[in-house]
Amino acid sequence: MYKLIVILVALIPIVLFLRTIFFGRSKVIKGAVSDLSKQIDYLVWAILFVIGCGLAYAVGKVTYSMWS
Repeated sequence: MYKLIVILVALIPIVLFLRTIFFGRSKVIKGAVSDLSKQIDYLVWAILFVIGCGLAYAVGKVTYSMWS
């Protein structure tokens, strides 16, 4: 199941790239892609923030356990 998901995730950018080259983009699609990319950017920043919080917590916990 994971292999199928990974293959699909790898194929999506290739399909979108080929579709853009051969079929072009309309203005409606351009606006939708812009909104989608903005939402994906927010999602990536949220994930990076959560990872940063987890990393800060882990470093703080290790530092605290070494000093006490």
